[in-house]
Amino acid sequence: MNIGVLTVSSAWGGAEIHSVELVRTLTERGHTATLVCLTQSAFDEHRARVGNAIPLACLPIPKPWAKMGFVDWLRLFAAQSWDACVLIKGELHSGGGWAIDLAARYRFGRYLVLEQKNAGPIHPKNSRRHFGFIPGVGLWWYAEHVRRWLRSVGPRKVVCVSDENRQRLVEAHGFPARKVVTVRNGIDPQRFQRDPAHADTWRRRWGIPAGALVFGAIGRLAPLKGYATALTAFQELLMRCPEHDVRLVLVGEGPLEAALKAQADAIVPGGRVVFAPFCERPWEVLSAFDVFVMPSVNEGLPLALAEAMACGCCPVATAVGGIPELISRPELGWLVPAHDDAAFAAAMIDAASSSSEQRASMGRRAREHVLADFNAAIQFNLLANHIEALGRVEHIAAV
Repeated sequence: MNIGVLTVSSAWGGAEIHSVELVRTLTERGHTATLVCLTQSAFDEHRARVGNAIPLACLPIPKPWAKMGFVDWLRLFAAQSWDACVLIKGELHSGGGWAIDLAARYRFGRYLVLEQKNAGPIHPKNSRRHFGFIPGVGLWWYAEHVRRWLRSVGPRKVVCVSDENRQRLVEAHGFPARKVVTVRNGIDPQRFQRDPAHADTWRRRWGIPAGALVFGAIGRLAPLKGYATALTAFQELLMRCPEHDVRLVLVGEGPLEAALKAQADAIVPGGRVVFAPFCERPWEVLSAFDVFVMPSVNEGLPLALAEAMACGCCPVATAVGGIPELISRPELGWLVPAHDDAAFAAAMIDAASSSSEQRASMGRRAREHVLADFNAAIQFNLLANHIEALGRVEHIAAV
């Protein structure tokens, strides 16, 4: 099949890496697959990251997302000869809304959507009164439910990267259960494994003593990642455990970089927080971490956490999205509520207070768990199976 894999993101992170690997897998299985960027900025970012490693195309939208209607998407897709179309979504409403779904289904027939992040809950209806005495009916609340349900109409199949999001889409937003499946993200276990030589190299580069205990994170410096919580918790750790030589390393780039650096500059004692740019070889950086922190407020099933666990890092993470499916037992890591600075600090203090042997044992269990249930070779082929099945279903129906 000739398959167009659409991406709407101009950032770079786990979802984008997942898109690249999906195109690679489809190509290896004999398909003609192209990663199609819907903005020039997305194309430029992907070209800079992957070069000519996979087929890459730019199909820029002619209007802002919010103004793209069904006819606009049909016109954009008109010249494309794909046998199947896949939309990689970072958020439930990525792509501007239901119009892209209906246009892709109408134009190509075989259309699948991949939901990378969890659909957030709808705020409860308020009790606002009009003119002071007429109770409101909460039309906005019903409209949002309809808006979310409409995203289920166009795709033949909706793939979620976590069971939690699949359950939410079906039970809370009315997606047909027969359409929605879970295929978890996966990592390369051969590439992501601890290497003491890489650990020494990166610690020297960051100016961190070999014997220090290193907490670290890799991800975009953006609000959803919750790194302000990690910094607040780290300050509490320094105050409560002054006898430990601990450091915090944040690897990544993003809109909150200046604000997070300002917060880090206020931490006492100073010089314990390191900011480093995005690394093209994250498995090397992860070898330098003892404990991986992920204080996110929303996630699908984060590749960065799976990669860290595969590298033997002890994880401290928030119980959002598919994270509890990665840290599914207490012996695999610390799982705390989102937005709870005190709980996150307590988990980091517990990790720092554990012996090196206890942390190493937890790291080994974390790696074994990821290798068993989150292997990229298996997961990407499962996803490719669902894409190929779109063609088989249509062929059978035609016969």
